[in-house]
Amino acid sequence: MMARITMVMLFVLYMINYADKTIAGYSAVPIMTEFSLNEKEWGLVGSSFFWLFSIAGIVGAALSDRIGTKKMLAIMALSWTVIQFGAYAIAGLPMLVVARVLLGIGEGPFWATVVSHLNKWFPEEKRGLVYSTVNFGAFVGAVASAPMIVALIDSYGWRFSWAFMGALSLIWLLVWLWIGKEKPLVSVAPSKVEAPTLPKAKWSDISSVLLSSTFLFCFLIYFAQIWGTTFASVWEPVYLVKVFQFTNQEMAYAIAGTGLLAGLMTILISSIGDRFFKKHRSYRKSYVLVGGVSIILGGLCFYGVTLVQSTALVLILLCLGKGFAFSVGTAASVIVSSLLPERTGLLVGVLSSLVTLAGIISPLVTGSIVQSAGDIGTGFGNAMIVNGLLFIICGVLFLLFVKRNEQVIQSAPPITHVS
Repeated sequence: MMARITMVMLFVLYMINYADKTIAGYSAVPIMTEFSLNEKEWGLVGSSFFWLFSIAGIVGAALSDRIGTKKMLAIMALSWTVIQFGAYAIAGLPMLVVARVLLGIGEGPFWATVVSHLNKWFPEEKRGLVYSTVNFGAFVGAVASAPMIVALIDSYGWRFSWAFMGALSLIWLLVWLWIGKEKPLVSVAPSKVEAPTLPKAKWSDISSVLLSSTFLFCFLIYFAQIWGTTFASVWEPVYLVKVFQFTNQEMAYAIAGTGLLAGLMTILISSIGDRFFKKHRSYRKSYVLVGGVSIILGGLCFYGVTLVQSTALVLILLCLGKGFAFSVGTAASVIVSSLLPERTGLLVGVLSSLVTLAGIISPLVTGSIVQSAGDIGTGFGNAMIVNGLLFIICGVLFLLFVKRNEQVIQSAPPITHVS
């Protein structure tokens, strides 16, 4: 029972987490108008969130291994509260950038800490579905909240909506301190014999994992997903408003509808990976196969956006593209978390931190592509092509090089896997 409560609490926190990330995108038009920002300057704002995200993620994930994941999650929720209330102090581009940098620091360790915490509560064969279910909170937070957030922005201003998200973080923190627990009374380790024999991880063990082909190409496919999710959170609202002339509320409902369907797709895709793993006891025949094929299909959908004229078809392709392409982060996390279980927090922290390089680069590249094209519709079309090609290339490499020399598990989940 407590495992399910823990999963629900983290689902809700991920809703808040991603709403915090994407609220800047929903606020883009009024903020750009208020501060007279062009596309490149807005790309700078979108990029700034990730400037120190990676460093904070690695440091915070390592810290969570030492102080406990419950405490680390509480610290993060408190930091989001303070930073989002600080919206009332923002008076121009420099302070706007500072606010996003600080929020990025506060959110950097989030996913690695969540993965490490969930691993204490759920056995390995259930983690793909559990990760994707919690990850669905990101879609709900990013898109289902869109109508509400846009309504708050239209009625009370973007600063109030940011502070409102800070208040939600505070409420979650108080509930978490009351009912949250560090770990179950009974371990979910595969066997009572194996758990005590886990060796203490040495730097040589960690470095061999980080330099393995499995880790490197898990990084690459996750990099592609973050590139796409950053595009969606920073630029999709602008794309729908400026290219298709949606009103703010029409944009919000379009993103909410397509995003929720895409999120449900990610859960379905991840559950298929879990089912294949349970059947074959092989990462390559489950998470690698499903993740690689999925992101390739996502890339084809994003590329297809440039080939259709109908607004309805564009929304359908965006929905399918996000559903296919944005499911691969859970596959990469499941694989990496298996490589060195005693340092799961650190390894997934390194992974989730390094991939945020995509979050730094993607908004800047997209802003430059859109502005240099002259026509905003053509510019966004070119950006969609870049997204699609990136997904396809990374998916092919993931299929080719991840877990090539894997030994199939016969009876129980592995202690370590490096390939």
